[in-house]
Amino acid sequence: DHRAAPAPAPDHRAAPARGRHPGPALDHHVIPAADAPYFYADLASTAAELNDEPLPVAPGRARAELLLGRARATGSRYHLTGYGGDEIFLGLPHAYQDLFHGNPFTAWSHLGGLRHQLGWPLLPTVKALLDRSAFPRWLAGAVTAAPQPVARTPLLSWGVRQSLHPWLTGHATALIAEEFRAAAEHAEPIDPWRGRHVDIDGVRMGARHFQAMEDIGMTIGLPVAAPFYDDRILEATLAVRLPERISPWRYKPLLVEAMRGVVPDALLARTTKDHMASDEHQGLREHAPELAELWTGSRLAEHGLVDARQLLRLAAEPFSPVLAEHSISSTVAGETWLRTAENAWPAPQSTL
Repeated sequence: DHRAAPAPAPDHRAAPARGRHPGPALDHHVIPAADAPYFYADLASTAAELNDEPLPVAPGRARAELLLGRARATGSRYHLTGYGGDEIFLGLPHAYQDLFHGNPFTAWSHLGGLRHQLGWPLLPTVKALLDRSAFPRWLAGAVTAAPQPVARTPLLSWGVRQSLHPWLTGHATALIAEEFRAAAEHAEPIDPWRGRHVDIDGVRMGARHFQAMEDIGMTIGLPVAAPFYDDRILEATLAVRLPERISPWRYKPLLVEAMRGVVPDALLARTTKDHMASDEHQGLREHAPELAELWTGSRLAEHGLVDARQLLRLAAEPFSPVLAEHSISSTVAGETWLRTAENAWPAPQSTL
């Protein structure tokens, strides 16, 4: 088991608890946080690899390579990860739309607990719960130039509305909006139930992102797998009744019960999850020069898709509120991929 040691205390307690659990002898390796590179490290290497599409985890490539490299060095021949656990077991509020149809009292009880945790106002929550907008209508407006929804906005629709990054040009914004409108004309949801649609869509996106980790593993000679993305696990999970699968009062209840007797009780009792927001912001500060170099001569800017001057200003202001609201990671992924792709693909031949 290889991972970088995170900052919050709960994860430091987790390793000793796991070590005291009776069972097969295991070597537990914790990589000190100081040894792990911040996000946005080694962007030049990321730009040197051609993948099928922009690498979703491009900013974290150096960190992933370190973790997998350490695992391979200790003799690991096949690396299993926990990717997919959030998408399958955490559950999103949209699922209560489904539950409301068959069991409105239970759905409202669970929503009440969630509403108080997230600060959702009563009337907007009721309005969102009763909304019956069709999927094509939602998709047509899923990407907008309007600010991102505030934290207290009830999320019970077909997905989360995305706010276009402010450094995109008017040309890029128009292209994206038109693509969404065109797709919405013939779009159908993955599942007619909103909650089920959002669950499956989240797994699809997560698995797509994990493919980047697989590519890194293959590059260094270590196969990597995420069993939680297996279709049989997804089918079994979605077959469980909603009130038993997700709850506002318990953390991943289905996974807890599935792992009882296998995972130490101290870990099963946890109710929090680490995040890497601090490492993201530290990476923006630490690697500001590399980011500035990336936006100098930007291929995306040459194609009229981003404002390179604004990106250069943000590189010099890593703690800007703009970067707190809009992650720059997808733009970095697009830029590094495009640089490699343009050099790898032959220029189109003109025809008479």
